[in-house]
Formats: sequence, C-alpha cells, structure tokens
Amino acid sequence: MFPKKSTAGAPRNQLSPKPAHRLWLRWASWSALAALGLTACGGDGGSADLMARPLAEACTSYRASALPHNAKVTSTEIRKPESTLPEVCIVRGEIVSSPESTIRWAVELPQGRQWNGKTLTIGGGAFDGFIPTDDPWYQMLVGPSANPYVKISSDSGHQVQSFAWGNSDVALRNHAFDANHYVLEVGTAIAAEFYGKRPTRRYHMGQSNGGRSGLASTQKYPKDYDGVIVMEPAISQQAHQVNLGPTVLRHIFSKPENWLSAEKIALYARAETAACDSLDGLKDGIIGNVEACHYVPTDLLCTGAENASCLTPGQIESIRLIYTSHDTPVTLANGARGYPRYGRGGAATSDWQAYMFGTSFEARDSFNFMAAQEAARLVERNANLSLLDHDPTKFQAEYFRLAQMIDATDPDLSAFAGNGGKLLIWYGVSDACVSMYRTVEYLDSVRQRLGATMVQGFARMLTSPSVGHNLDGATEPRAIDLLAAMDTWVEKSAAPDKLIDTQFAPGGSTPVLQRPVCEYPKFPRYNGTGDPSKAESFTCSAT
Repeated sequence: MFPKKSTAGAPRNQLSPKPAHRLWLRWASWSALAALGLTACGGDGGSADLMARPLAEACTSYRASALPHNAKVTSTEIRKPESTLPEVCIVRGEIVSSPESTIRWAVELPQGRQWNGKTLTIGGGAFDGFIPTDDPWYQMLVGPSANPYVKISSDSGHQVQSFAWGNSDVALRNHAFDANHYVLEVGTAIAAEFYGKRPTRRYHMGQSNGGRSGLASTQKYPKDYDGVIVMEPAISQQAHQVNLGPTVLRHIFSKPENWLSAEKIALYARAETAACDSLDGLKDGIIGNVEACHYVPTDLLCTGAENASCLTPGQIESIRLIYTSHDTPVTLANGARGYPRYGRGGAATSDWQAYMFGTSFEARDSFNFMAAQEAARLVERNANLSLLDHDPTKFQAEYFRLAQMIDATDPDLSAFAGNGGKLLIWYGVSDACVSMYRTVEYLDSVRQRLGATMVQGFARMLTSPSVGHNLDGATEPRAIDLLAAMDTWVEKSAAPDKLIDTQFAPGGSTPVLQRPVCEYPKFPRYNGTGDPSKAESFTCSAT
C-alpha cells in the first residue's frame, strides 16, 4: 500500500513532490520462455519483419504467441512522444488468476533501435488498482533514463483502490508479489517476440508500496531481477496500521485540541529547523544530523488562550508521539512487533498534513488514518467501522494473515545475492508515512542472517535529509538517477557510493544546490570551508 499521487506538469527528470489530494487514486521459470517461440512474432510475420516497419505499423501488426500464465492481449496502441517521453507501442492485456483477481497489465515497447535490451518493472503505490506506466507521476519517478527500457507494470490484480479485495488469498498474493512476477514473464516474452531477442537485464523500481513489492521479489522470486531499486518501501504495512492506529492517530483525532492545522505545522517546522539546522555544521534550512536533534516544543506552549502562535499540550503530545516508537502487543510475520519513530524534519515538508493530520480534524483524511482504518474494516469485516473504535489486539490472527502475505520482512536474501542481484534502497529521512527506521531494522536483520560483508557486496541504503514521502523538502526538487546508478552497478560492478543530490533553478537545468547522497547512518556534514552549494564541501559523517 501507500500513496500513489500525481504531479502533472512536474519536470520528468526530477523527483518532485506529489500533491496529497490524490492519495486514494491510487510460477513459470525463465527457462519456460524457450517454449514460447521467442523469435517468432506470430500474426503477419516474424520480428525481423516487424523491426523493419515504423513503430506505429509494427505495433498494430503485432500478434502475440501463447503467453505465460494464460495471459491474453486485449489491445495495442501507440503513445505519441510527449515532453521527455518517446513514442512507444503499448501492449495491454490481462491474466485471470481467479474469480476474485484479474491482473491487468501494460508493456511499453520503444523503437527497436532505441531499445537498450533491458526491461524495467515499475511498482505501484497505495493499494494499487491502477497501471503505473499510465500515470505521469510514475513516468517522472523513473525519469528519462528509463526511456530506452521496455517498461512493464500492472494493477496488481484488482481495479479498486481500497482494501476490500483483501479477503481473497489469491488477490493478496497477486498484490504482494505474484502479479509483478507473472507480468515480468509476460513482458519478457513480448519483448523477445517483438525484437527477436531476449532482454539482457531486468530491473524493478518502485516507491512506497512499489518499493515493498520490489523488496518482496528479492525474497519470493530471487531470480526475477538483476537489480531492484527500493524507494521508501512500505515493508511492514500491518505493523504500521496496528501500531499507529491506537497511539498517535487515535490521539490526534480524539480531540480537536490535539490536531495541528497547516499553520500550526508550519509554526513547529520553523522552530524545529531553528533548533536543529546547524547540527550538521551549516545553517542552511536542512536538518542533516537528525539523530542529534532532540527538540521538544515546550517553548511554544500556549500560556493563555490558544492562538496561531502557540501549541496546546495535546498538540505537543501529538508531536511527541510522532517521534516515539510504538509497541502494540500484536506479533506479525517473521516475529515482527512494534513500529519505530519517524525521522526529524517532516513538518517542513508536505508529509505531516498529508499523512498525519489531513485537511481538517472532522475530515480525518490523513493517509495514515485512512490506511489503518481500511485495514481495521477488513479484519473486522465492517465497512463502516471507525478506526477510533478498533482494538487490533483482538484481531491478531487476521493481522498475522495479512502480514504473512504482504509484508516484505524475510531476512534471507541469500538466493537473490547468490544470483548476482543488487539491492539499492533510498529514503527521504523526513518521511512521515513510512518510517525509515523500520527498513533500517530490516536491513540489520539481513546482516545478522548473511553477515555484514556479504550484504555490503550487494546492498546499499542511501538517504537524503529533509525530504519526505512526497519527495519534497528543503532541497527539492531532486535529480538522483537511481536507475542509471543501478545499471552501472550491475554492468560495471561500480557501487552507488558517490551519488549527488542536486537542486536546480526553477524551470531550468542550472544546479543551485548539491549534497552527497550518504549511506545510512551517515549524513552530509559541512566541512567548515568551501562553497556550501557544492557537494565537495560536505563529507558523509556518522556524527
């Protein structure tokens, strides 16, 4: 789960913020492909014949052979060039897994001379129910580096963006990991038919729930991808819901005096930034050294009547709870229990309003509240239930079932690593939807299982300070080419250890601010001298 949003008109080469108003819009082996007649296109002629034609003509002439998992092609179409997106042939289809779950998918095929011989599966967001390659925001997320790839995506097996389908085990498995696996094999077969050669590399890239599904693939189908890019992954969705519901969310929405308006959030953000900004060696509006930030807004406590320039005791408690780990006594898959705190700086992004507080106390439309309420309604089988009336400790078996299906918390990545796979995790430290520290805990469990040396050989977790789940913050917009970094790592064995965050001048391509992208737990510390807008003036430091 976790949000899918849109940024219509945002520059497609940058990780730009996602507006919160669209929160809700959103086992065959590789060897079996040989039996599909990979060099035969079917229909009017072979792949050589298709490749000699203009893409539009080749697209309409394409006829698929028998595809894996009884997949059926439902249509082909041409998407004309738009902004940085090239012309592609889109093949659409479906896989009927069960009466409760049909997977709808799309495969984007670039011009033959432009194809780099590789595929990119793009993960979705929130509860899925849409095709990511049809959404401009997801095309922007992967960036222009993805244009030479065959892009593959699906709605994960349902067409509604809620959790009602969670009663079906087949639908849960599709959403959790099977849909991506099935559609990868379908897309691989289509690419091989269309171009007359198999893809040489296969990658996955996704954010939030899309990151979770990518991480799940490394655990469930470790031979699917050569590289998996996991951005702010929602790896423990049930832990998120079970632990935030009866603590911070119940407190925030139990009384109006506990809820923070946009003005109150901004008030706190200014105070927190003022208190913690210089802890990384430079006063620049960026809270880099988040672990040294322990600001408590007691200085903002209202001494008289509440007004826009102070916080009530209930609002201060809401903030404390955001920065507190929670431990509801419900044990989930792989022995997981509890949910950790959020990183500092989220108030200065759009995250606090989008994920914690919503647009009004009465609306209760923050994403975290709505997500936890959807899960509560599912486990209680009550579509009208209020989260405020839900006790997750009474539904341990139901939450455990969901976690076993969906949560990507298995620490055994030995098969993925043994197959040569690479795992690149990126987080905005100020994420207030998915706690960065939950993924930190997970990666620690992988190191305990496999050994730190082995993990360092195939995995990295990188972070950017003062960036939230909506990918906005003090230094947005960002242009970190994670796909190019992954491809270089896989092809040339050059690990992504020297990436740079760049902020560009509005509407242009001139860099105005740069920071090194550091491996957790390090952050960019100013060296004390040098141009503070240049990455070389900073060193990745743990203190």
